[in-house]
Amino acid sequence: MRSAIAPLVLAIVLATGGCGDEKEAAPVIAARHFADVVLGGDAKALVGLIDVEAAARLERAATRASDQVGGRRSIEMYEMLQIVDVPYSLQIAKAELVGGDDQQAQVALTAADGTQHILHMVFQEGSWRVRVPTPGPATADESS
Repeated sequence: MRSAIAPLVLAIVLATGGCGDEKEAAPVIAARHFADVVLGGDAKALVGLIDVEAAARLERAATRASDQVGGRRSIEMYEMLQIVDVPYSLQIAKAELVGGDDQQAQVALTAADGTQHILHMVFQEGSWRVRVPTPGPATADESS
């Protein structure tokens, strides 16, 4: 009977990855997803992964762009984003939570080439999002 139990226990440990493995923290999962979306060049999906304030800025920019074409076409928020020149080396080799609390976090993404990128995450509207830095002062064209 003993010999039948040992392989069963070993199979369970191998299937679960052992006792020491922990699930990745939610901000880390969100940061990995963000990196995957950027690497895939999916601007439409990217809109839902950025902080609410950045999305609002995009919405205002899209409205201005639609107005500038005389309303002939409605410019969508995601059309205001361009994902270009993303190196293949952005493939994430490692992601780890380096700080934060239940409302904000910092996630270190280490790329395949060894470079490290820190994403500042915020918890908004029920999900973790990437905080996009606010651009400098608005120009006269942007404030209208």
